[in-house]
Amino acid sequence: MADCPHRTLLDLDNFAQGTPRDQIDALRSEHRILWEPDDYATGGHWLLFRQADIDHVLQSPDLFTNSQGPLLEDFPPEALAEQQQSLTFMDPPRHRRWRGLVEYAFRSAALKAREPMMCDVATRILDAVVPKGECEFVTEVAMQLPMRVMYHVLGVDEADFARVIDLTNTLALADDPDFAENRAAGFAASMELIAFGERLAADHRVHPRDSTTMDILNAEADGDRISDREFGRLFNNLIVGGIETTRNTLAWAMVEFIRHPDQYRLLQNDPELVAGAVEEILRFRNPVVYLRRTARCDQEVAGQPIKAGDKVVCLLGSPNRDPALFEDPGRFDITRPPNLARRHMRTFGAGPHYCLGIQQAKMNLTVMLSEIARRIDNPRLLEEPAPARSIFLDGFKSLRVAFDERTS
Repeated sequence: MADCPHRTLLDLDNFAQGTPRDQIDALRSEHRILWEPDDYATGGHWLLFRQADIDHVLQSPDLFTNSQGPLLEDFPPEALAEQQQSLTFMDPPRHRRWRGLVEYAFRSAALKAREPMMCDVATRILDAVVPKGECEFVTEVAMQLPMRVMYHVLGVDEADFARVIDLTNTLALADDPDFAENRAAGFAASMELIAFGERLAADHRVHPRDSTTMDILNAEADGDRISDREFGRLFNNLIVGGIETTRNTLAWAMVEFIRHPDQYRLLQNDPELVAGAVEEILRFRNPVVYLRRTARCDQEVAGQPIKAGDKVVCLLGSPNRDPALFEDPGRFDITRPPNLARRHMRTFGAGPHYCLGIQQAKMNLTVMLSEIARRIDNPRLLEEPAPARSIFLDGFKSLRVAFDERTS
């Protein structure tokens, strides 16, 4: 196996201040593929750094299965058996049929119909914080829009908002003691979210209402109507994917605009730059660090023989900072051509599991960044941001900022 002194990239201590992007850049310059040991069941994993190799793995479900999940950690057998019936763990062709149940909710027509509601919510979010001149940005701003959009889409009652967020945080940030006692608590939270979704489906059957949940329950997968438990698994996938990534991206956008006030002034002076700003923050600070796949058979990847059962980890942010793909990739530049970023970014993955809600995520960012630029001047840190403890998600658990109200 390949040997290298850098043997602990995916280590929680190495991510204490966020994704170690300089280390990833250095490894990419030296390696296409690299083995490193870990403390999980199989004892190690392969790292991939370059776009073509990442695309090969993510676009080849016949060679690399998602049935063991996208995380480096191995799920406990009981939790794995449950999760393997969910969209996130499925391989084609079953994955394609189940994905088709919900794709319509994130297509252009649905987004266009949803946009006025989103703009209204964004306005009310800033109405609550702008007069104060400061806020804890993660909870008061960044998570609010994606959370309320997903609750609106899925028909979650307001009385349940806090509970769903608590479970989502515990699942997604199970390695952070501020959110979970241990990784087992994260697996338990995932099961509880499934159970919540199951109850939500049952309630919709008794009290029908206009929501994507109702549409899914009335649709068919594999020739049959979806059961409450099956919907619960789908709910788990949608709620976590719909909230966590946008929350982290919005928080990073605020940090980068504070660090680059010239870029923020450009955005304020030219609202047409918002599309480029969204693409650039997604390139520069991709919120999902990696996706794991598991080799189905003995084969060769990036010139390296690997064995059936080996974990192959695709570092999604690595191509985003590759100088072979982007000029001066370490520069945060919202005037960078958006089409270039779209062509080369792997922020949203690739292949059959390419992010279902990519257009919803981009609209969330567009609406919120537009409102922030319109109403906030001189954003600044009140204290250093506190990164969440995770090797899977790159974001903050606390981001205290101050700002002035824009008057012109």
